[in-house]
Amino acid sequence: MTAFFPCVTFGQNAEILDEGGTSCTLGSFMYILMVPALLSCWFIGSNYRKKLRNQYNLVQAPAEDWTVHLFCPCCALCQEFRELQHRGIDPSLGWMGYLAQQQASASIPPEGQFMRK
Repeated sequence: MTAFFPCVTFGQNAEILDEGGTSCTLGSFMYILMVPALLSCWFIGSNYRKKLRNQYNLVQAPAEDWTVHLFCPCCALCQEFRELQHRGIDPSLGWMGYLAQQQASASIPPEGQFMRK
């Protein structure tokens, strides 16, 4: 998906990182608008990468955020997407889907526990 439509992956990541403040559609549109401007989509991508790092206290390695997004934007977007998945968040569901998933998992009691009469 990212190889052909990096804007969609960016939009999904942005929606999760902004906690629904930026929709996937708006994030994708922002990314697409930055491409013709001298391929400056690395700028917005690196800002969201920094936001992800700050949110989960991640180290900036192997290179600076802007460098990774400038030289290998698809790899950077995939890495961010996988990091969110590793944290138990599926960016493809969107923010509302994530909240619904959290609410559903919170209402299911652990196995072996029952209510007393």
